[in-house]
Amino acid sequence: MVTYNIGTGLVVARRDDGSWSTPSAISSFGLGWGTQVGGELTDFIVVLRTKDAVKTFSGDAHLSAGAGVSAAIGVVGRAAEANLRAGNGGYAACYTYSCSKGAFVGCSLEGSIVTTRTRENCRFYGRQSISAPDILLGTLPSPPAAAILYHALSDMYQKLDG
Repeated sequence: MVTYNIGTGLVVARRDDGSWSTPSAISSFGLGWGTQVGGELTDFIVVLRTKDAVKTFSGDAHLSAGAGVSAAIGVVGRAAEANLRAGNGGYAACYTYSCSKGAFVGCSLEGSIVTTRTRENCRFYGRQSISAPDILLGTLPSPPAAAILYHALSDMYQKLDG
């Protein structure tokens, strides 16, 4: 069965000193093929384990190809994916974890295009022009509006380390 996905989100990178980068807005559209049935709403966490992965997300757009397994019943659901991403920011392997809800079970091969939402980033940071590398690899001060995000990331990171 052929499926599609569409969405928006944020990307943050963990810096060498343990702090988090400022968030960069992204959007995604993709297609999948595999044994799947149902529908689900999913929140993804993409793990950028290397500088190359961060640079890949710092480009204007990149392609993602990989495989995943997913299941959801009601408000309980999980998915795991592994993929390779390549674009004008470079290429890197990434791992994706998620929480889902709906009625869905499936295993598929996936492909998607991920783009930086430059207009949203400019609006959020109050600048005429700002690039994803400025946001993810630069030294912008942490925006107060992202305090809840940073707190949630710190809590999650402590649970993973513990």
